[in-house]
Amino acid sequence: MAEDTERLDETAEEEELPESEGQTEEPVEKEEKSEREPRHNPLGIILNVRMLRRVVQILFLLGINAYVFTAWFGAEYITAFWTTIRNYLPSIPILAPLEAPFAVISGSFDTMQRTFTSAFFPFFTIGAMIIILIFVGRAPCAWACPIGTIQDFATLPKREKVRPTAATEIEMRKGKLYIFVVVAGLAVWLGASRAVGGELVLETMLGAFANDAFNPLNPAYILFKVIPEQLWPTSLSTLWYFTQWGFALLQLAFVIFVFAVSIWVPRWFCRWICPAGWLYSVFSRDALIGIGRNPARCTPDVCNVCEMVCPMNIRIRKYPYKHMHSPDCIMCLECKSHCPNDAIVIRFS
Repeated sequence: MAEDTERLDETAEEEELPESEGQTEEPVEKEEKSEREPRHNPLGIILNVRMLRRVVQILFLLGINAYVFTAWFGAEYITAFWTTIRNYLPSIPILAPLEAPFAVISGSFDTMQRTFTSAFFPFFTIGAMIIILIFVGRAPCAWACPIGTIQDFATLPKREKVRPTAATEIEMRKGKLYIFVVVAGLAVWLGASRAVGGELVLETMLGAFANDAFNPLNPAYILFKVIPEQLWPTSLSTLWYFTQWGFALLQLAFVIFVFAVSIWVPRWFCRWICPAGWLYSVFSRDALIGIGRNPARCTPDVCNVCEMVCPMNIRIRKYPYKHMHSPDCIMCLECKSHCPNDAIVIRFS
């Protein structure tokens, strides 16, 4: 009996020992857990890359069409500021027609089209465009292009997006190349005809597609040039003004369609249709500034957040860690903002 009592006491001590050890380890686990939890910065909601890009986008959307302030508010100083920028940088790699009544800065592609059809060669425009694209890539598409800005804001309300497969995306991207070949060919053809004095027949044949073959399908030209020049109704009794719009009414419907589809398909116009985007991508593939991934932080086998949030639907994980040389990257930095491991970094090469 004495031996049994001793055994029971030893067993009780052994059973109590793990409990006491578990009690001493609980605070340690809590401390480790608290250390792993990220510390949230209240200012992070305001002071972050995404919010900065939104602010810059809005400023460029209004600044590119700065004359609207003079026309509506009499704020000549705002127009004077952007006009000064135009003196040093008359065009940037975006979609923005200089013919617009409120335009201050034009897009490189729009300027080149107009210059070619005028029987001149746009030396300065091409040179400035190449320099910008070599340094910052297609960043102006993400930070300055007004059509890209409107598409981005149209995308915000809808969280679930339509993302085609890699093979489908590749085939759809070929569309902007075909459009570029057509519009560039017509621009050179018309420019050559004007150089020799035989442009009348060609202009008659092309009609609205003569001076810039992409203008009738260019949302920037339609939104900032065609629509402001139309006669707008001022009351219910003047709604019949819309019947006088003619082809402009179809163009307005096309612009609405572009932005409506963008709710579900981010920047689909930039990815599949925009010929300027294809031209800019030729020179931006090996830009000096790009994005890369930290191999110590990136977990491509279990995480694809960067690809899910990319508005250009780029398969980021298939590119090397050091530098993502994608011609379709617009440096929007959405991947960097959403990466849970802070693995996306800005590279200089």
